Amino acid sequence: MIKSGLLAVAFGANPISLKTRMDRTVKELIKVLKSKAIPVRKSDDIKAGNDEFIGNLIVEAIDKIGHDELISIESSSSSETSVMAEEGMKAHKVMKFAEC
Repeated sequence: MIKSGLLAVAFGANPISLKTRMDRTVKELIKVLKSKAIPVRKSDDIKAGNDEFIGNLIVEAIDKIGHDELISIESSSSSETSVMAEEGMKAHKVMKFAEC
């Protein structure tokens, strides 16, 4: 969305109008996602997905770190699928855009 917006501005679109439309789109998207969201209340809700193996791995990760923590899924060069819990903090680069 940001790439397309920057491209549109480069071709003469009004940046203020574009931001207003992007904000409106984000609000509508959030409404749609909330209406389709299914709350996860117990481990069986996670395991009931399309892939029981992956569901079990997610449940294992939640059991290790707790329900309020961040789970990051990464690809590996290994052929083995596993769960690894890391303690501590990681710094992530965050980009902020100023309001117009």
